Amino acid sequence: MSEILLVDAAGMSISMLSNKMDQYSAAHDLGYHVEGIADAAAEEHIAHVKPAIIMIAPQVSYLFDKYNDKFGADIPVVNIEMMAYGTMNAEKIIGAAIEQIS
Repeated sequence: MSEILLVDAAGMSISMLSNKMDQYSAAHDLGYHVEGIADAAAEEHIAHVKPAIIMIAPQVSYLFDKYNDKFGADIPVVNIEMMAYGTMNAEKIIGAAIEQIS
């Protein structure tokens, strides 16, 4: 099973979204596990897991260049669309992730 990694500042709000996305993936047999993690722990996690994609929360969109520079050659890095994030639209966000992975 591949992992979709969501990154935010503290890992709080992203955990709610990652749970919704993980449930959506399981219910639709998409084959992805979704993990939400704080920026402080993300690089170590990426080194061990090598996710299929790294998605950056809107409130930390300034981190995009950091992750893209470090991991973008091997792993797609994208910003999560603000409206989808705000409404916790798991279907839309996981759809965007799968589109980028393909």
